[in-house]
Amino acid sequence: MTHAHDRHLQTGIVGSLVIHALLLLFLAWVLGTQSAQDFFRAEEASKEKEPEVTLIFPDQLIIPVPPPVEEKPQLFIRTTQNEEATVKPLNAPFQSDRNTIAASEKPAVAGSTVPMPTLDGTAPDIRELANRDYKDGEIKNDSAPKAAATPPTPAPNVLKPQPPQPPPQPQTAMAQPAPTPLKKMMEEMDKEMIRKDENRLPLEVRKPDDSPPEAPPEPPTMAVPQVRIPEDTPPQIVKAVPVEEPVEMNTPKPDEKAFSPFTRTSKTDGGINREGANAVDAEATPLGIYMRQVTGAVEKKWHLYVRLGKDSVTFGRVRFRFFVDKKGTPQDLKILSDARDADPRMRELTLRAILDAQIPPIPTEILPTLDDGRVKIEYEAIIY
Repeated sequence: MTHAHDRHLQTGIVGSLVIHALLLLFLAWVLGTQSAQDFFRAEEASKEKEPEVTLIFPDQLIIPVPPPVEEKPQLFIRTTQNEEATVKPLNAPFQSDRNTIAASEKPAVAGSTVPMPTLDGTAPDIRELANRDYKDGEIKNDSAPKAAATPPTPAPNVLKPQPPQPPPQPQTAMAQPAPTPLKKMMEEMDKEMIRKDENRLPLEVRKPDDSPPEAPPEPPTMAVPQVRIPEDTPPQIVKAVPVEEPVEMNTPKPDEKAFSPFTRTSKTDGGINREGANAVDAEATPLGIYMRQVTGAVEKKWHLYVRLGKDSVTFGRVRFRFFVDKKGTPQDLKILSDARDADPRMRELTLRAILDAQIPPIPTEILPTLDDGRVKIEYEAIIY
């Protein structure tokens, strides 16, 4: 009885599982057919969709304006030692008083992107392309430009020279001295003596003695006073000529009257591959020409003050930033370097040089391009 009951229970469980499996397979087949899928899609489409509300703000309707591309300001660099180029370089990173094309005497350093030639200088980090010794002079190019070829002049017609005619000799008249009062008085006395001798009768005529008469004593001669005749021009006073230090390092083809500051190049890993004299891509701009005049005037005054106070100035480095107004007056001077880089004496001399420099007014063509009508200048002085 027990065995029969267990057998029927197992048979029922197995049969139930088989029936459920068949139902699942049938249901999967029905759902997999295209008609079943269309039925379910139609049922979903029949359901009404709820309305959606979208908020639109005014900022979303305005097309955003792209930010303006900020152009990197062109840095000023000294190019007086280079010859001026006939064309302006494209996208020049520097500005100056003349157009120059980048070149380097040494090969470029691999991987370098610095727009400078490769230099082996020993000076601190500073943008200089040539070594110079100080020489006083005028603010002008310290390297003479290339001389232009002059066309040959035609040979002049050779004429036979004629003997020059002697110049007419001027007729000279003897200058008669004007009668002086003393001479007039002597002549009147002689005439008076002649009148008296005519009225007097001769009393005795003496024969001359055999012995010659004694000579009358000569009157004592008085020393003629020496009168200095005034000259047309006073005698020149000999002035002391200062002894200038010899100039051993200078730019090629220097101008004799040009002012030359003391400059030294620094160690630079440049990225210029073009072979030639050390130069950079610089563009001649009105602002670059004026900045050259300002820095030249300050440098000239600074070198003068340093030479006068060389016994009290020590090694150091100072950097100033100032603005020049339209009249050429420095304003808003500020020290950018650390106070420990230079002593107070050197900072004072540099400050005086900036304030006492003969800076020309800003040209009218530059004023419209300035933000506040002033030119920003950064001046750095180094003694090492």
